[in-house]
Amino acid sequence: MAIADCTPLQEQSTAVEFVRGDEITVPTLKGAIESVPLEADVTMSHEDHPLRVLNCSAEPTEELLTMAPALEPEAIEESRGYLSDTRAFLSDDRELSDGREFAISYVAPEAAQPEAEQVGNLLAQLYIEQAPSTAVVHDDSANFRTISQAEAEAVQALLVSDTYDSPSTSMAHLVGRSSLPYIETRKAPVSEDLVKRVVYTYLMDPATKQNVPPSRTHGFKLDLLFILDLTGSQQPYIDSVKSSINTICAEILGSDHLNSAHPGDLRVAFIGFRDHYPQDDTFVTRQWDFVSDIARIHANLRSLPGADGGGDGPEASTAALARALTMGWRNDCNKVAVLVSDAPPHGIGSQGDYWPNGVPGVPDPLDLAREMLQKKITLHFVACEPSLSRFHNALDFYRGLTRITAGIVVPLLDARVMSTCIIGSALESLAIQDLVNEYRDTLEELVPSREPSLVVKYLHALMRVRGRTADQLIMENIYAMSDDRKENVDIWSSARNLADAKARLRSY
Repeated sequence: MAIADCTPLQEQSTAVEFVRGDEITVPTLKGAIESVPLEADVTMSHEDHPLRVLNCSAEPTEELLTMAPALEPEAIEESRGYLSDTRAFLSDDRELSDGREFAISYVAPEAAQPEAEQVGNLLAQLYIEQAPSTAVVHDDSANFRTISQAEAEAVQALLVSDTYDSPSTSMAHLVGRSSLPYIETRKAPVSEDLVKRVVYTYLMDPATKQNVPPSRTHGFKLDLLFILDLTGSQQPYIDSVKSSINTICAEILGSDHLNSAHPGDLRVAFIGFRDHYPQDDTFVTRQWDFVSDIARIHANLRSLPGADGGGDGPEASTAALARALTMGWRNDCNKVAVLVSDAPPHGIGSQGDYWPNGVPGVPDPLDLAREMLQKKITLHFVACEPSLSRFHNALDFYRGLTRITAGIVVPLLDARVMSTCIIGSALESLAIQDLVNEYRDTLEELVPSREPSLVVKYLHALMRVRGRTADQLIMENIYAMSDDRKENVDIWSSARNLADAKARLRSY
């Protein structure tokens, strides 16, 4: 928990940076209040009179709120509130400190901040505008144990000529079109985007071989979680999952990564979500835990409620992500969650949001994504278009959210190809783990002397030289490009929380 001091300013000395846009928890103002000029944001922990900063929404002004420690700790009653338009309000909109403007210094939680910074910094390095291929260091091939002399020379020639493909990543609004986009799952030369996710997965956990199989391409296990929007507009997508579940399970079990006659190697679970009261009065989330027997999977699907309800546009997808972390995941398998929706979560700045700062008591989705990363759960998002792209910030947010977990956003314009989207995203996740295991020793050699983006370039070229293919979801790009939105995706993936992101987003 972040703590800001309530002691007089002259007793404070630790300079920190205040981050805009957080909801705050403050003591009831029964003590003396002093507004003083703010020359530096200063914060120290004060165990007797803590002021906990959870979430804020305004820049610091020229005054700093301090409280004289005149009360016993048990006499301080905490009230939830938020900072808006440079004034503090309680949840019932009563102004604090007689309406005097103030700012609150911020210090991040000791445990959470390094993780957020680590993830954000690494993603920023992996997804920067790429330097020319010739920027890759020309190593003496004698330094490599895992790359032959001939391969090293071929890689260097490929890098210098810059003949390998650079991916085009979708970062903006939906392009109007008169036909459905092309999408299929097949083996193809490993794309640079897939290599980025391989390097990211390795760098986030270089010491642990996740679910190492008996042989390189056989023996994986998979827990697959469907997180389904069950609000009124989603019935065609729910029906598609129900009608294609046999195909989805058979394709995954028959892939090179599982190639399994054991149904227990694949388990399937479901979470359904709608919205919070008063936007929906039926339920927020419901769950059906992991099972492997196909008859039980069908029974769970039959018990899914039909699409109904919803309210303001944004839905309870964040609550569903929180529920996903409580499911009965196995420790010895790959873990993939596929979120299917046409709506954003609450709190990201989309229009018509009943809870523009997020639903009280519901965790921040960026924190949930980092917890998924820690638990090695890959989150993919199937974007039901064109509805999703009509919401401000929605597409950029989901791209940033899934990027944290090494997942992707898959645009869906036709419910009939839902199974392709799910199979492809699941097999890509298995392919990433397969490539991490295969190239782990090479990564150990490449990483110490190169920036992450240059590791990606070298490893991608090496895979091209070796003719390496992998199961991938091959999609036509249906989104127009935008530099501002590309930057916004970077912000969502690197921000500490929603408030931090919204304070920095580029307008478009």
